[in-house]
Amino acid sequence: MTVVRLLGPPCASAAAPVRGRKPWALLALVLCSSGPVPRCRVVRLLFPDAEDPGAALRWTLSRARRATGGAVRIGGDPLRAEPGAGTVVDVLDVLAGHRPRRWPVGEATLPLLEGCEPDVPEFAAWLHGRRVDLARAGRRLQDAGSYCSSTSSASPAGRNPARR
Repeated sequence: MTVVRLLGPPCASAAAPVRGRKPWALLALVLCSSGPVPRCRVVRLLFPDAEDPGAALRWTLSRARRATGGAVRIGGDPLRAEPGAGTVVDVLDVLAGHRPRRWPVGEATLPLLEGCEPDVPEFAAWLHGRRVDLARAGRRLQDAGSYCSSTSSASPAGRNPARR
């Protein structure tokens, strides 16, 4: 099973580390959007000053695929991202309100792309809005977990619930 983490410092469990911030930003943008993302929007947000924005996007797409070890399929026009079978993506769990699989619920409120934000003002505005939305959804997820563990005699595996 591959776990792709975009909350906190981004990483993927089944992939070699990828240098650069834009592959992670591209993954976050496409995975956190409510539907397919037009390539022209990605170019405006991530490559506003690129000499050849189409080439920059193609390069970043290949790096984004490598960042997840191929566990997330990303491509098309407009862009779509689809986790492969057995792949868990933390932001998708949080946005769907699902209890996390393979990552701790205590990390549901970590900032999206923490420490890996590209230095692009256009993207920064989008990122801020998504961080606010994800923090709210993460808090609801944590609160639901606290309610469930407080109504049962013990938390899973006999551990105490995480403190906030």
